[in-house]
Amino acid sequence: MQIIIPEDLGGKLRVLPEDTYQARIQDLFLGQSKAGNPKLTLKWVITSEYSGTQPEDYVSTVGEAVLENFSLLPQALWNLNDLYRDITGEQLPAGEMSDEEFLQMLKDALIGAEMSILVTTDDASGEPRSVVEDRKKLSDVPF
Repeated sequence: MQIIIPEDLGGKLRVLPEDTYQARIQDLFLGQSKAGNPKLTLKWVITSEYSGTQPEDYVSTVGEAVLENFSLLPQALWNLNDLYRDITGEQLPAGEMSDEEFLQMLKDALIGAEMSILVTTDDASGEPRSVVEDRKKLSDVPF
């Protein structure tokens, strides 16, 4: 067996040029915020090129990832519900479920969905990172 390690193993998210991109939901993860509160992290994969003027050293944005976090505190679930409703046409199902059931329900409903996302740069933490500022159904574009 031969193992080939590529030069760029990934792991560090690239800061993308600010733009509106088409993107697909690739995965979802449950975790905790820095404050210890439950959160859902959604991994968007960019499926379109940067639409602005591309510099000579431009590197394609297709395939790059952007993460979007959703608080799972009861008073903040409206934000996740908006995304869920935009994709499924329905509200998040009411009731109690385990973490595993909740995550699987979201994965079944959301993975593979495509939307238009507005990506901006946030450097509040001291290190710039791309964030999803807004999202729309592809049928509702432009912003």
